[in-house]
Amino acid sequence: MKFLVIGCGLSGCTAGRILKDKGHEVKIYETRSHIAGNCYDSKMGGTMVHNYGPHIFHTDDEEVFSFLSRFTEWIPFEYRPVGVTPLGNIPLPYHDNGSEKHIGKALSDDEIRENIFRDYSEKQWGVSFDDIPKTITNRIPKTRGCDNPTWFEGQKYQCLPKEGYTRMFENMIEGIEVKLNCDKDEWKDEEYDYLIYTGKIDEYFDYRYGELEYRSLNLKHEESKKKLDTLVYNQCNKDMEYTRIYDHSYFDPNHSGNTVITKEYPKKMEKGDIPFYPIPWGEGQKKYSQYRKLVKEEKNTVFLGRLARYKYMDMWMCIKDSMNKINNMV
Repeated sequence: MKFLVIGCGLSGCTAGRILKDKGHEVKIYETRSHIAGNCYDSKMGGTMVHNYGPHIFHTDDEEVFSFLSRFTEWIPFEYRPVGVTPLGNIPLPYHDNGSEKHIGKALSDDEIRENIFRDYSEKQWGVSFDDIPKTITNRIPKTRGCDNPTWFEGQKYQCLPKEGYTRMFENMIEGIEVKLNCDKDEWKDEEYDYLIYTGKIDEYFDYRYGELEYRSLNLKHEESKKKLDTLVYNQCNKDMEYTRIYDHSYFDPNHSGNTVITKEYPKKMEKGDIPFYPIPWGEGQKKYSQYRKLVKEEKNTVFLGRLARYKYMDMWMCIKDSMNKINNMV
């Protein structure tokens, strides 16, 4: 059978690889000029840059890790940002020992919310902290009693592809026809038996119920001779418009020379922007529920990934979901 895959990110490439391994004909369409979706990395000067922001792979799922390990070796990588707060710099994720060491005291739950989450969340989502659902604003770190936790504390695998994400994706899609720089509707002229769709679900249905809202990012990369003294600073304050600043040299243990430093400015997605984060509450979810009903009526079509499911999904979740749906289908 012939399968068309729309989108060359994690969900699409995972589906394409499984289908190809099962002997099916696969063709991938991608509107961007490169493979790997938002995981795409490339060299800027002598620095390997995560073009769409830091991507640290993490999972406890052995099946997912084994699948990806077919296409890459790994570098162990522990992600520990530093929060720039009104009280001073605090290691993240929050833990009492780190707070006491750096600002002289442990914080109460309310102090954590006010000094670490409030300003950062308002910049990230573009609304008042009080308007953000309690499921988000009431999050208090489970790591407060740990000594030196990682952002993904407790997960068995925390790592980066040894030769970068783009190289990993190149290995994943070996032997599969990929068409880049496509018009968003170009695939519709193709004959196929099944469609794997990983694009925006509202776009697929020609915006029948209106456009879904997303948060986007303005990423400003700048080559620099001077490194930051840590990988990432989260700007948990209103003094800086950006939410994060990070130094890409830390992604490569053998890096030397100049580096690239990126500032990350959240924004409402507008025409031409890349959709990064679905809005997990309000009118967007109501609209999505209407599109979800249309999905059930589609024949020979599988919807995968963040955009098609209008849901924030970690990398391992996208892979697992694709593996489950494709293996159950063929």
